[in-house]
Amino acid sequence: MKSITLIGSGNVATHLASVLQNNYNIKQIFSRNINNAKELSEKVNAEAINELNKINPVDLIIVCLSDNIIEDIINHIPKSNIVHTAGSISIDIFKERFDNYGVIYPLQSFRKNLEIDLKQTPICVEANNKSFEKKMINFANSFSNNVISMTSKTRKEVHLAAVFACNFTNHMFVIADQILNNSDIKFEILLPIIKQNINNIKYNKPINIQTGPAKRKDKNIISEHLAQLSELDTKNIYKIISQHISKTHD
Repeated sequence: MKSITLIGSGNVATHLASVLQNNYNIKQIFSRNINNAKELSEKVNAEAINELNKINPVDLIIVCLSDNIIEDIINHIPKSNIVHTAGSISIDIFKERFDNYGVIYPLQSFRKNLEIDLKQTPICVEANNKSFEKKMINFANSFSNNVISMTSKTRKEVHLAAVFACNFTNHMFVIADQILNNSDIKFEILLPIIKQNINNIKYNKPINIQTGPAKRKDKNIISEHLAQLSELDTKNIYKIISQHISKTHD
């Protein structure tokens, strides 16, 4: 695996291109928007293309696209060794079209302008045959110290868990920030307690470090908090989560 083409020029493609350029020859970057393709291709000395029929033969094509457009795109990709990077899309999306295909899913939240240490990022690998799986594991090991072989079913469970652990948690931060804004308090006041919580779950099961009024079943505090919340949806979120915590700790 020496020559690579990246289908996509977004967050995942940008970070992968950055680390792969050290050990691999990135031949082409595809994006429907040629300017986006050029922006990334110039960073890694690759050719920018916006037409799939211009893809040249390479050792591996990596599809780094949003889940909802992968299927449409791969129907127009020439036959090659191919993988996608999506968490919730089955390996079977490639079935009967490609001989060697698989998944290299980086379990991470990506933003173009934020540094990511891919060496510490879990890479979930799957392939349609043992020979190609071995190649993909070796490939993933070249840029990550945390490579895990898993099925599509397991990867979907991991992706679902990540939505709760990362996406939903971040939305809780959004709500917390909005509450603080009402009193002109900056979100930074919460950083120490957030950091401490993260440190705690490094060494304990999350269920064992739960604190707060819902765990204690402190109905008076819960009622006071609900009275403080004026937005109905936020009240409902507070109620549902509090009830779930309370039941979990019965």
